[in-house]
Amino acid sequence: MSESDLLTLAHAYNDTITGAFGQIITITFAMVIGIYYFLNQAKIGLRIFAYIVYSIGMFLYFGLMLSSTNVVVGIHEALQALPPDHISRPTAYLLSVNNSWVGLVESLLITGGFWILWLGTGWLLFAWKKAHHIPPGAG
Repeated sequence: MSESDLLTLAHAYNDTITGAFGQIITITFAMVIGIYYFLNQAKIGLRIFAYIVYSIGMFLYFGLMLSSTNVVVGIHEALQALPPDHISRPTAYLLSVNNSWVGLVESLLITGGFWILWLGTGWLLFAWKKAHHIPPGAG
């Protein structure tokens, strides 16, 4: 494959990862709203069912992100294997960012973000208790 093809693939797979993480955030917000308005009053059976369905969606997108990440790692390895005197500036910048602390932090934020959202939603669903609203001046 040419360098241009590899850069195009890297961009496409990075878009896939970003889109999947956006979907993870979306279904988490939907679950939080469901917990706040409905599930905090539901019996344990419905809560468990909702969390299982939510978890299936979460791990589906997380699996998509992991498989896409593995492809991106392969693309970056292929770009690094190109002769150094023939690497274009965009490729050099992509590889330098990926090999720097920015690439590491990005990876940690995406992976950590997934686990924080998943575990946080579980805590909200099973441990959090909604405070009863006290009208102003009634207290």
